[in-house]
Amino acid sequence: MTCVVKPVIDEARWNALFARVDQPHIPQAWAYGQAVQETVDFTTRRLLDAGGWRARRVVFERDGAPVAICQLLDKTLAGLRWAALVDRGPLFLDREPGDDVVRDVYAALRQASHRRGVLILVPALADSPHNVALLSEVGFRPRPAAGFRSTRVDLTPDEDEMRKSLKAKWRNQLKSGERSGAVMVASIAREDVEWMIQRHIENMAAKGFSEPTPAFVRALYNAAPESLVVCRAVVDGESLAGMAAFTFGQAAEYYIGWVSEAGRKINVNNFLFWQAALELRRRGCRTFDLGGMRAGSTEGFKTGMGGTEYQLVHNWLSL
Repeated sequence: MTCVVKPVIDEARWNALFARVDQPHIPQAWAYGQAVQETVDFTTRRLLDAGGWRARRVVFERDGAPVAICQLLDKTLAGLRWAALVDRGPLFLDREPGDDVVRDVYAALRQASHRRGVLILVPALADSPHNVALLSEVGFRPRPAAGFRSTRVDLTPDEDEMRKSLKAKWRNQLKSGERSGAVMVASIAREDVEWMIQRHIENMAAKGFSEPTPAFVRALYNAAPESLVVCRAVVDGESLAGMAAFTFGQAAEYYIGWVSEAGRKINVNNFLFWQAALELRRRGCRTFDLGGMRAGSTEGFKTGMGGTEYQLVHNWLSL
């Protein structure tokens, strides 16, 4: 069956379609695309960044019905598009689309990008031999870059059931954090976002990483002020840990965070993540993605929340 690709230029229509996605990803959110556009550095000397990125959204239809959506970031130079990036997309509207639907959507994506520059694809497909074969069959070429790996916490059970899902060590650390007398404060106020950004800057300097940039976090907040939720763990009036989660569709994803040495000693980070999950549940989110995992670093802590781990297939190119 032919798959038709149509532009989506209305934010309300995009968000209505996005809300139907069972397992969305933050780089496909409308606000994320807006933030990318707002943080272009025109002084850069890197060719990859020259000219900036522009968000473009499309819907894939089969027999007149929408089956998937995709946000592309177009690389432009002198007004011409020479490359495009799809980050954790396309997203399917059905929870379990058939192979024919998946194949048609990816084939249509490649065809629509043919002869319009390089398409860099980071698919939102599980890492499996079947999906690797499917992408190869429709003409994509593999890139030596690993796919995204993370874990999602289900927020739909009641609080007792969620707590039972925690791994034993993590649950014990949570109890320790709770005994500290910590309270969780949630906010979407600009001053609290700025407080979190300052802690993020300190964290980047201490640990030697550089993304997301403070400018991008601010742009993301400006694009959707009610969606960036800052949660702080406060003990005796002092904030010992903080995190920001971005809500989109029926989901939320951890974005940036920080914990002080004093907070780490009393396991206040466990308390913070647990309370943040409950807060996001109260805000209507059904899942909480913990924002990626690195073996030997954040993996142990994040898997301790008892979510569903997933690994996306590696990256691809279409020339």
